[in-house]
Amino acid sequence: MSDNLKTIKELADELGVSKTAINKKVTDRERKLWFSKIGNKFVINEDGQKSIKRMFEGVTENQESQTENLEQKPNSQTENFRNNNENNADIKYILDIIEYQKEQIKDLQNTKDEQFKQLSNMQNLLDQQQRLALQDKKLLEEYKSEINELKALKMPREDMKDGSSIRGEAQEEIERLKAQLKLSEEERNKAKEKEPVKTESKKWWQRWK
Repeated sequence: MSDNLKTIKELADELGVSKTAINKKVTDRERKLWFSKIGNKFVINEDGQKSIKRMFEGVTENQESQTENLEQKPNSQTENFRNNNENNADIKYILDIIEYQKEQIKDLQNTKDEQFKQLSNMQNLLDQQQRLALQDKKLLEEYKSEINELKALKMPREDMKDGSSIRGEAQEEIERLKAQLKLSEEERNKAKEKEPVKTESKKWWQRWK
């Protein structure tokens, strides 16, 4: 093992504490910063070693004396209990790392799903735009065809309308001329009726003259 790196057990032996005690002191955030895995073992870098040593300052001596007493009076039940706790702490640490990796995998999967969803939406929008473009083109062609048909139908009607208008104007002119002729004839008749009356009156007047 490198001089700069130590396993949890090596550091625990150096401090005279258990691996469980170290695992309890170290937070998940600190574990990510200080711990790394080499082979099947987790090792602690120099920064982590220094920080963990400071955590146990003041309590190391008491723990060493307690350890000596335990060694002088071995108790298989206590030893087994401590070993079980250490094993449980190691298992908990491994499980925490597994959970952390699962979260990372889940985030990556969510990101991938979101990107796939966005891509699908873009493809759907593109398909819709293409369909709308085709529909617009078809409608434009239909409108052009209808306009041409309406023009073809409208031209004869306009011609008929123009002919009717000319005939109507000619008829009005004829009626106007007839009315003028009639009026002139009436005036002439009136003038003829008045002429004899004037002559007789003059002759009668001449008698009295």
